[in-house]
Amino acid sequence: MKSLVRSWIALALVTGLLAYCVAAFGVNDARTRSTLIGALASAVGSAVAFYFSTKSADQARQDVITALAGGTEVVPDVTGKTEDEAVRILGRTSLKMEIAPESRPADPSASITTQDPAAGAYVQKGSSVRVAFQTENSQSPASQ
Repeated sequence: MKSLVRSWIALALVTGLLAYCVAAFGVNDARTRSTLIGALASAVGSAVAFYFSTKSADQARQDVITALAGGTEVVPDVTGKTEDEAVRILGRTSLKMEIAPESRPADPSASITTQDPAAGAYVQKGSSVRVAFQTENSQSPASQ
């Protein structure tokens, strides 16, 4: 969550500086306007350089993309649900369901035993939630 806040702060800074640039065009003196725009370019360059130099570039880029794309959402709990129920629950989010190939249920009433990421985790919108169903080989000893 800290990196998401950092991204929003960086975006707000750049947006504020761009608003400052627009205001600079309201100045009638060409020399003052030129000085203000030069200062703006320097400030934006410094802010961007500082942001990307303090974190790994890939992570920083991903943070900015996440902030622009709408951020994260909480993974709902689908364990104990059937495939249809899980599809309905995940359908209310931007998340997609991915079924582990080795556990594809033959019985439509089979319930989900595990999910990754876990319920309550924050993930990027549009991510996949990998689920596994109970198979005959993975039944608990109490049910045999």
